Amino acid sequence: MLPTLFISHGSPYLCLTKHKASDFLKNLPRHFHKPKYIIIISAHWLTKDLRILAKQSPSKINDFYGFPKDLYDLEYKAFNDLKKVEEIVNLFTSKNIEIKKDITREGYDHGVWAPLSLMYKDASIPVIQISLPLYYETKELLKIGGVLQELRKEALIIGSGTLTHNLKDSQRDINAKIDNSAKIFRDWIIEKVENSDIKSMKEFKTLAPNLLKNHPTLDHFLPLIICLGASKSKKGEALNSIYMYGNQAMDTIIFKD
Repeated sequence: MLPTLFISHGSPYLCLTKHKASDFLKNLPRHFHKPKYIIIISAHWLTKDLRILAKQSPSKINDFYGFPKDLYDLEYKAFNDLKKVEEIVNLFTSKNIEIKKDITREGYDHGVWAPLSLMYKDASIPVIQISLPLYYETKELLKIGGVLQELRKEALIIGSGTLTHNLKDSQRDINAKIDNSAKIFRDWIIEKVENSDIKSMKEFKTLAPNLLKNHPTLDHFLPLIICLGASKSKKGEALNSIYMYGNQAMDTIIFKD
């Protein structure tokens, strides 16, 4: 069985930056065998309902501005698998969870192609993107993960966000001193995940210290909840502890079972 991963993708320019965070993602696939396909939930496809990308030939979406030209020019030709899309839709339907096929979305956002261009440079694995239903309750996100758990024999499940994400307070220096409020929040989350404290994780909105400081919006955190739901034991392991710009915790968390 393949693991489930929560990946902190950080800035889209990470994929062209020489840094220990990008080096880590390049080496990450060494921890498990090559999947037949990838299912990814990104912080950058937010919807009211649950959707799955059903376009035949998705393009690379440059959903940002103000970056150097080489990032816009970067090619990463990830491709979809409509047969698998249909199978996934049928699985969710059998569990009484509605998921809509979206043929209007242009393609993959940077929460997909930026980390995958580091992990799988040759883009040889089908990539199936599922949206992040931003207004779903925690228990509903856990149920989505529970359905995805059944696909882990062949699929690598990835939640792509950032463990702490407050760009307003980020420093310009990529190696700035670690912000204490980010560290406290990060350490709390890791401690709960590594000890299978699902009760506390379900109540993170009221229990997690400095939540608003580290997540003014929850889009970069909620993919972790889906990943948690895709784990049988609800036990994860932090594979790295890297910070960028002072307050961006770039952890990858692996759920092995």
